[in-house]
Amino acid sequence: MSAAGLLAPAPAQAGAPPAPEYYPEEDEELESAEDDERSCRGRESDEDTEDASETDLAKHDEEDYVEMKEQMYQDKLASLKRQLQQLQEGTLQEYQKRMKKLDQQYKERIRNAELFLQLELKSPKRPASPSSPEHLPATPAESPAQRFEARIEDGKLYYDKRWYHKSQAIYLESKDNQKLSCVISSVGANEIWVRKTSDSTKMRIYLGQLQRGLFVIRRRSAA
Repeated sequence: MSAAGLLAPAPAQAGAPPAPEYYPEEDEELESAEDDERSCRGRESDEDTEDASETDLAKHDEEDYVEMKEQMYQDKLASLKRQLQQLQEGTLQEYQKRMKKLDQQYKERIRNAELFLQLELKSPKRPASPSSPEHLPATPAESPAQRFEARIEDGKLYYDKRWYHKSQAIYLESKDNQKLSCVISSVGANEIWVRKTSDSTKMRIYLGQLQRGLFVIRRRSAA
């Protein structure tokens, strides 16, 4: 057999199916489609990873918030327990301030009561005798028959034909002729409060005391 006969393709047998034809373009399209599919799966995987990361981050933030709220609650509870302990021991600062203020108010009222009592006790008791006019009270404030007009209107005191108002400088005279330099600190419905300039203590003077002459008010210069 010659070389040409060996290299020649064998004749197709009768009835055999035709051999598949090869198209390079189809292989390239198939590979491109597979690449696109892999790329798409990669993007979907990245998106799933991002979604999972966002979910984990949100969950972590929620846990941090709950933990922060719990810590705030525990801190507040510990602070209240500490204040309660200090209150029971009498060392709470707010409690001490309140007690100090109440104590000052109590002492001020005691001083005012003692002052009124001293003024009443020092008031001379002189018998009125027509045969001895020298024994009669020398001042109008000491006469039981002498009454003064005193009333309060619109936050001002009308006394002895004069008007007096808050922050006005006055002299307060008692039945025993004791003279105090004072300032009217407030005008109430039936009384006035005066503050002594010497020690800043306050005294309450009722309208009835002014009307009966137990106390006499005189104007003075504020200077």
